[in-house]
Amino acid sequence: MVYRSWAEIYKDRLIQNTESIYKFVKKDIFAVVKADAYGHGSVEISKILEKIPYVKKLCVATAIEGKELKENKINKEILVLGGILKDEVEYFNTYNLQPVISDFEQLYLVKELKNRSIHLKFDTGMNRLGFYDDDIAQIIKFLKENRINLEGVMSHFPSADIDPDFTLYQIKRFKNIINIFEKEGFKLKYKHIQNSAGLVYRCDYCNAVRVGITLYGEKPFPHFPVDIKTVMSVKAKLISIKKLKKGDKVSYGGTFTADKDMKIGVVSFGYADGLPRELSNKGYFLINGKKVKILGNVTMDMTIVDLSQVEELNIGDEVLVVGKNGEFEITFSDVANICNTIPYEIMCRISKRVQRIIL
Repeated sequence: MVYRSWAEIYKDRLIQNTESIYKFVKKDIFAVVKADAYGHGSVEISKILEKIPYVKKLCVATAIEGKELKENKINKEILVLGGILKDEVEYFNTYNLQPVISDFEQLYLVKELKNRSIHLKFDTGMNRLGFYDDDIAQIIKFLKENRINLEGVMSHFPSADIDPDFTLYQIKRFKNIINIFEKEGFKLKYKHIQNSAGLVYRCDYCNAVRVGITLYGEKPFPHFPVDIKTVMSVKAKLISIKKLKKGDKVSYGGTFTADKDMKIGVVSFGYADGLPRELSNKGYFLINGKKVKILGNVTMDMTIVDLSQVEELNIGDEVLVVGKNGEFEITFSDVANICNTIPYEIMCRISKRVQRIIL
């Protein structure tokens, strides 16, 4: 293998995760592949997901992301969660993208689309994007006057993993919004509010779910009841083995000083590959089934590790950045916990330089 760093994407696990989610909720799935499929490779992931019949749509954040999928011959319907801007109208028309409309400026742009089939987003408490309940009468008037097909209505949970009371309030509020549209004669094909963390809530009036992090095998909270497996392992090569003397300093800034003679190695993976610099002197990799601590500051292309407890090493040996090796495993959540962030961010950091390999 000529790659110095690579990510192995396990196709069977992705399919199994999708199947587990579908069996759990028994609703259509809108698969979230924005942000390069959370670092997994949006085109490669979409090619797998579009063959699954109950995956009805692929969700991206922007028209540019939708354009990339269509230019790579992805045929599944693409829903653009971030809506539409005036200078993106051409993309929507050229690639037949479907917008989620969340304000009146976007709604007026729908008249310029060849395909006037849209989803509306309502703000039920996140206060990011979305119409409010008071906007409904004006929206309905516009939709009817301009013969716009309202295919779906949606909202979003900000705290389903930590605040059940607020989430239940959102479910109730969203149902009232749905009821108004249906009483006005709108036959909504899709009603969706549940995200990955929200799958555990009962929402019988909705018939689709939008899932991202669970597709890729990370649980949105520790006791998540759906059986899912990590889809991606991240690996790199050992490119140097050296001896360190007591008192020697390591890496930029010399933030690690050896308290004894020791063996160290250089791994071809740094912050340009997506390794958080916050792991400096804190994180670890796995080599030959053993944990090796990161020494000194993580650099752009390389990271130094302690090899004192590892035997039978050779240049070019495989190093596990994320994944399982022997009895030990490093998950994206493990890395996130060290960095005081969330696994979503760590996944999305894995850069384009890291070659994706579908297995």
